[in-house]
Amino acid sequence: MNTTNVQKTEDFGVDVSVVIPSYNHARYIVDAIESVLSQSFGNWELIVVDDGSTDHTRALLDQRYLENKQIHLVYQTNQGAHHALNHGIALAKGRYISILNSDDLYHPERLSILLKHCETHLCGLAFTRLTPIDADGAVILNPEHPWCQLYAKSMRLLQERGTKEALATGNFAVTTSNFFISTELIKKLGGFRKKRYNHDWDLMVRVLQQGLDIQCVGHQSLMSYRIHEGNTITQNTLMARLELKQILQSLVPENDPYLAKLVLQMQVNMRSIRHEHQARVVQKVREGYDHHIEKMLVDIQAQHQLALSQEQAKLQDAMALQINSLERHLHEIQNSRTYQLSQFLSRRLNWVKKLFGLVK
Repeated sequence: MNTTNVQKTEDFGVDVSVVIPSYNHARYIVDAIESVLSQSFGNWELIVVDDGSTDHTRALLDQRYLENKQIHLVYQTNQGAHHALNHGIALAKGRYISILNSDDLYHPERLSILLKHCETHLCGLAFTRLTPIDADGAVILNPEHPWCQLYAKSMRLLQERGTKEALATGNFAVTTSNFFISTELIKKLGGFRKKRYNHDWDLMVRVLQQGLDIQCVGHQSLMSYRIHEGNTITQNTLMARLELKQILQSLVPENDPYLAKLVLQMQVNMRSIRHEHQARVVQKVREGYDHHIEKMLVDIQAQHQLALSQEQAKLQDAMALQINSLERHLHEIQNSRTYQLSQFLSRRLNWVKKLFGLVK
């Protein structure tokens, strides 16, 4: 059952509704919200939709933001990111929707610059350049970092080939956190659809189908995108690509050569991704086999060492038994009458020899 704590907003118009979908991001969500509170532009509302977090997100939000009239806290059972986003959009009073994922950050001028651009340009969806940060919030500066190289390529293709063709090789907006769109348009499109990995890409394609453009605003970074192990897209690259292929195939009209080209390019990309995936599987099998062989050799060596130790113990036990047996036999001989008599006679013989001077 959904529970909602939506506080009444003043009757004046709201320009921008920021929607934050949240799930188990207690580590990051305060920084995300504070980045909205730090905006130079003030006529916004913030709707945080927690999608059934099992960590201490709710206690944290209630403690810090329950009394803030610009922030609406919404709690629902876990239904997926697309549902959390649509829930927030349905509650929005702003003329524009700005998405912010709970692990990302806005730069202070973001809302002001994007609003100004969309008020003066015909734009279906606006986004900006972004800065990658790690799990601890440190900026990733190394241009050789794989993510940085991929992002640079995506932006270069966007500049050289335009929005539609660039979308064939990558999501140049990167994340829903980078989306700024009119509330009227996103509701007309039906909001986000149920996609595990690519609900952002799916929305972008539908914006293009409306004959509207997707525009990169300015040349400066206006948000920080956090790269960490919990990023959804990194959890299953192959499944994400398969889902994307289905999205593009289901949306391509026969008379649109641009989107048809997207699918063709995606099929090429799919083959390379599939080969990469197969290579990873082979590598994992090989690593597993090598590990198995190594473990088997270690086990054999251990078994050999154990057998050797057992044989040595048996040999030592056998020798001990033989020595004990010989000692018992010798003891029995020494205690026998025959032995004692022979000893007596030997002593007497030696005495006689000494008597007659035969021995000294």
